[in-house]
Amino acid sequence: MTDITSAEALFPEFGPVTAEQWLAKIKQDLKGADLADLHWQSYEEISVAPFYTQSQSPQSRAFDTIPGQFPYLRTAKTDRNSWLNLQPIHTWGKGHEAVDKAAQALARGADGIHFIMENGHEFDADYLIQHLDLTKVPVAYTVSTEAANFLHHLTTGLYRKKVPVGALTGFLKCSPILASESYKQLDLDHAMHLLEQTLEAPNFYALTINGSHFSNKGATLVQELAITLAIAVCYTNSLTGAGLAPEAIFRNMQFHLTAGTNYFFEIAKFRAARLLWAKVVEAFGVPGEVAGALRIHASTSRWHQTTLDPHTNLLRHTTEMMSAIIGGVNSVEVEPFDNTFRESNEFSERIARNIPIILKEEAYLDQAIDPAAGSYYLEYLTRQLAVKAWALFQDIEARGGFIPASNAGYLQDLLKETSNQKFKDIASGKEVLVGTNKYPNPQEKLDFDPEQLIQSRHFDNTRGAYSYEVLRLATELHFRKKKSRPHAVVVHMGNALQEHIHASFAREFFTCSGFTTQVLKFHSVSDALQAVKNLNVQVIVMAAPEKQFQDFAEAFAKGMRAQHRQGPALILADDPMQLKEELQAHGFDEFLFKGCDTKEIITRIQERLGA
Repeated sequence: MTDITSAEALFPEFGPVTAEQWLAKIKQDLKGADLADLHWQSYEEISVAPFYTQSQSPQSRAFDTIPGQFPYLRTAKTDRNSWLNLQPIHTWGKGHEAVDKAAQALARGADGIHFIMENGHEFDADYLIQHLDLTKVPVAYTVSTEAANFLHHLTTGLYRKKVPVGALTGFLKCSPILASESYKQLDLDHAMHLLEQTLEAPNFYALTINGSHFSNKGATLVQELAITLAIAVCYTNSLTGAGLAPEAIFRNMQFHLTAGTNYFFEIAKFRAARLLWAKVVEAFGVPGEVAGALRIHASTSRWHQTTLDPHTNLLRHTTEMMSAIIGGVNSVEVEPFDNTFRESNEFSERIARNIPIILKEEAYLDQAIDPAAGSYYLEYLTRQLAVKAWALFQDIEARGGFIPASNAGYLQDLLKETSNQKFKDIASGKEVLVGTNKYPNPQEKLDFDPEQLIQSRHFDNTRGAYSYEVLRLATELHFRKKKSRPHAVVVHMGNALQEHIHASFAREFFTCSGFTTQVLKFHSVSDALQAVKNLNVQVIVMAAPEKQFQDFAEAFAKGMRAQHRQGPALILADDPMQLKEELQAHGFDEFLFKGCDTKEIITRIQERLGA
């Protein structure tokens, strides 16, 4: 077969298409709509255009490399895009039940196991060694406390069984940096102890940098990358200061990152992580090929996981894993779709385990290394994320590094600002969580106790969907106590045939909140007041076409308050701007419109429901 160089056209019968031709075609298809509406900006402050050409592809040698070449932007893999499918298993006490479950998971298709334990001292390492062949099965361990103790029990148990420690594969994840939120100092003895016990195991990574912790609390991709690098450099500076060679540290280092729902951005993120890591390795004067030893483990996003309509999590998890795998990660793990509200169960664990299996056995994603190569859009995103993450990383370093920047509150303020903005965007409908704040399942039956879940310490309140979920669960409590579901009526005034955008938003908002909703159309205030007079409703939303709400609002509000002094909440589906105080004086309680911040409205409606 004749080799075809990259300079030769693959399909010579098709001529080149210029950017101007693309632009002309887009304008034609828009039929007069504004081209600027197709541009958008991400949370990372990256401007995204509707199409890209070669002129926007980065002019850098790093982007001209092939897989296996420094700086490993296209991964260090050279034959196949192989990855490990690890099943997460939570364990308590001695962990015998968890080890038995692990053996079953391996028999049913998992490539390896990720044990997540609270206390490493209690875990029975001898039972693990007896029931799993740790020389053949990759096993990872997340240990909240006593990680070094656990690792000591594991290595001594292997020694007694005459199993070489060097044959171990997997990783250890813990936090030698003390405290959970305000990172006060690095426990250097702890970190040294972890490395010393595993230096002879080239395929076991004792230093895992947990960037997923920040992503799962709402961090942007740039923040996740920059903070991960800052922690890695914090470890390296301290350990080299204690006499350990940088190369030994880098060969034992792994990143744990989250795969979110922004599909193309996530692919670019994993590529950018390797590009930036190569830059760090170079800065420490270590041979470039050492950067290829970096291992990246990816898990599904907790931030995007939802309790409502939970089967939509299966779609999220599938695309998240696709982006991680196409991005070239070394291992993946999928959380069960229902783990925000239910104990682990065989069905959801099997479905989670099968997602990466299907992507390998049916989608053949293991057959192509870096299939994203050549996409002008993805190359552009990779470059943008790398540049912005490197700038933030340098900012953190200029503040003294990860620990001083954290102790000064800089990182916490950064993450709080980002997560608050994301919460607002979800509340306003700008950011969509299908099944939660958009396209709810009106037939959904909750098969758990809402009150017990809300009060549970395991119910994660840092997820993006949390505020909406609390309102929906409060509505469900109202339904179970009153034996009737709260009802919201949208009273649409005027001659317009269609609901205007704010009325549609209000209707969907209350549907997503678990209310039964109804739209009634009227031409006059008197007809509307007469129709709603005897309705058993908790919320009445008055809506009118743009610039017409003033014709109806005052009269409707006064009439409603005359009929119901302590009646339903009265809401205007519009932004009255300077008329807000006047309309509140007439009787409106809230103003609900697309783009508003609904967090306070949610709280006050909960209080009205008495839940």
